[in-house]
Amino acid sequence: MSTVALRRTLIGLVTAAALGAGFVVSPADAAVRRLDDPRGDALAALDISAVSIRNARSVVTVTLRVPRLERRRVGGITVFVRRKVAGRPEYAASKVRRGDRWRTTWQEFGASRLPCSGLRVRLRERRVVVSIPQRCLGHNRSAVRIQASLFTRAYLRGNVPDEVVLNPTPGPTLPIDGVPSVRGTRMTPWVAHR
Repeated sequence: MSTVALRRTLIGLVTAAALGAGFVVSPADAAVRRLDDPRGDALAALDISAVSIRNARSVVTVTLRVPRLERRRVGGITVFVRRKVAGRPEYAASKVRRGDRWRTTWQEFGASRLPCSGLRVRLRERRVVVSIPQRCLGHNRSAVRIQASLFTRAYLRGNVPDEVVLNPTPGPTLPIDGVPSVRGTRMTPWVAHR
């Protein structure tokens, strides 16, 4: 059986099971994706346990679950967003601590900073929430995928060994955590626009 035929068979079985169990998937559900992240692969103060991505009509919302989040230990947050359109443009939302102040920036990958009225990066109890207006993504109406990272003040200042920066090894002392991975440029699966 070909891969395509197998995939169609599995989709049919899952759909039949969901309908038989009384579950109906609405279009709004298709615009949300939740992924778990391994625990214990970074410092507990910034160890991400899950991420959810919501690609709604007016805003893309990325929520990082961090069960033992310690705001004072966080040096910054970066979320890369790629659109599923011609050229696959990629953007970066960042909130970085500079002394006692936080600075939020928005830019197209490889270009200069751009204005983005309404961009919000908030550290809450046990979570970090990043809200990106669709107008900052070129009035997006397509699927998106993300890569997110959370890092300590020491990591931001470069006060960590080079091997940690160049080849981070997951573990309870790692000063950075990322979704879907702390290594490389891999991104989450696509999240459809509602």
